[in-house]
Amino acid sequence: MTRAAMSAITRQDLTTILLFGIHIAKIDDNFDVWEKRILKRFADRMHLSDAERAELLHQEISLGRELRNLSSKDALTLLVKTLCAVSYVDGKANDEELQFIERVVSASGEPVMLMPREEWGVYEEEVFHTLDEVA
Repeated sequence: MTRAAMSAITRQDLTTILLFGIHIAKIDDNFDVWEKRILKRFADRMHLSDAERAELLHQEISLGRELRNLSSKDALTLLVKTLCAVSYVDGKANDEELQFIERVVSASGEPVMLMPREEWGVYEEEVFHTLDEVA
């Protein structure tokens, strides 16, 4: 993504992406330490307060509506890369996580190219590089 394109990712987009990240981390009823670590790093890069973090952890949202409210293709790409990074942070993505990612991509109506699953570990670095540029 170019710097101009990355500037099109809004703070609301980042909040939405973090909410999706929390959702995928909890999807298998096992919110593990690695998932918490990557989501904490994301929240840290957004400079969220403790109160904002607590609110997000318990916030009820419509994922479909939030997906439609993303401001750009770049925000969608960052969302999908974040979901892949969170799901693969422990070295494997489970079936529930994979199905969720597939549903998000399908519901977006946009093509999103993904690396082979065994290479998803690189998405963590890409996500945080992008966050350094936009947050």
